[in-house]
Amino acid sequence: MKKFLTLGLFILCVSCGSHRESASDRAANDQMATSNVSAEELYQQGNRYAQGKGVKKNYTTAVEYYRRAAEMGNSNAQDKLGVRYLLGQGVPQNVEMAHHWFEKAAAQGNAYAENELGYMYAAGKGVPQDYKTAIDWYQKAADHGLASAQYNLGLMYANGIGTPVDKVKAKQLFQLAAARGFNPARKALANT
Repeated sequence: MKKFLTLGLFILCVSCGSHRESASDRAANDQMATSNVSAEELYQQGNRYAQGKGVKKNYTTAVEYYRRAAEMGNSNAQDKLGVRYLLGQGVPQNVEMAHHWFEKAAAQGNAYAENELGYMYAAGKGVPQDYKTAIDWYQKAADHGLASAQYNLGLMYANGIGTPVDKVKAKQLFQLAAARGFNPARKALANT
């Protein structure tokens, strides 16, 4: 981990605005090719490229890191790879691949992936629209304490989507999400 932090600081110090791959980017990519890098290090490097922290933002490179980490079983990388496929960032948009990676991450209890699966089923993105399944996935993520899932589940209850309207349960879920600082839930509370 220390080696990656040092590499990250080095890249931060020498990065430039060039559109070509810089020497530090090539060094990072070369390091990715070595087999002794952990899945967590690959995931963190993917985040650096996805966020542009210390390196030029590059979703394509981020996807390369996420894919390596995801194939090694890192559920956070599997979730991020699913997001990239869902949004078409660094890869062609492919909702089936997004679903595939979200399922892999959710099987490991990744709350973010569970929430994304809830969204996919609620919206019918890459899967048949199924509100019951959406509620089940939102509930799993909400049980893990994910504020956005608590909010999404609250919306399902507030609007009677896939379930009878239950304003009391919706308000409880919005309160949980608001207590975690989720602003849309605060706004929903003001309207309930």
